[in-house]
Amino acid sequence: MKRFGVATALLAAAALPQAFATYGMDVSALVSADQYKCLKGKGIDFSIVRAWRSYGGFDSNARASVSNAWAGGMKNVDVYLFPCTSKSASDQVAGTVSGMKGVKYGQIWIDVETNPSSGCGWGSNLAQNCAYIGQLLDAVKSHGIKPGVYASPYMWGKIAGSSCTIGKNYPLWWADYNNVPGWPPYKAFGGWTKPAIHQFSDAGNACGVRYDKNYY
Repeated sequence: MKRFGVATALLAAAALPQAFATYGMDVSALVSADQYKCLKGKGIDFSIVRAWRSYGGFDSNARASVSNAWAGGMKNVDVYLFPCTSKSASDQVAGTVSGMKGVKYGQIWIDVETNPSSGCGWGSNLAQNCAYIGQLLDAVKSHGIKPGVYASPYMWGKIAGSSCTIGKNYPLWWADYNNVPGWPPYKAFGGWTKPAIHQFSDAGNACGVRYDKNYY
């Protein structure tokens, strides 16, 4: 299966004027094709859908939401994995890939933030957490899929440590709810000199869908 994602499109867009910037969304609930069509009409062109839940299980809505996103006119559709740290990194990636088998999608983004699920939270050993993130990224790569990292400077420092650069060779999905789409005021962290995507708001609400707002 030929795979492509938001970051792949970004490479082509990098040479184009700023006017070609694209807006998108990420969701953790089922979204219908009609809702995606409505959102498309409001200027949303890509979607990132949760495929693995924080408690360590496949999201049963993922397959339908991803398929609906394509049917609704999204130009790119990726998925994200919210890891449970008490479970095997490779098993969770394999579960995500297996669960999405037969459904077209681009990248798998690894969600690095506080995990609220019991027994799944990040420990206090930053080096160990950094290594675990590396295992997740390597596991995604082993399936022939390009991985990416979702993180904010605060969460990255708290979970992996400011010296951890394990993800620097992969695209960064940068979380900063400043309501200003674009790179300023991005400040380098984790080895990333610039992000691929900016999640700039968690207040998206249109077409009967609540979502986070993104830009690339």
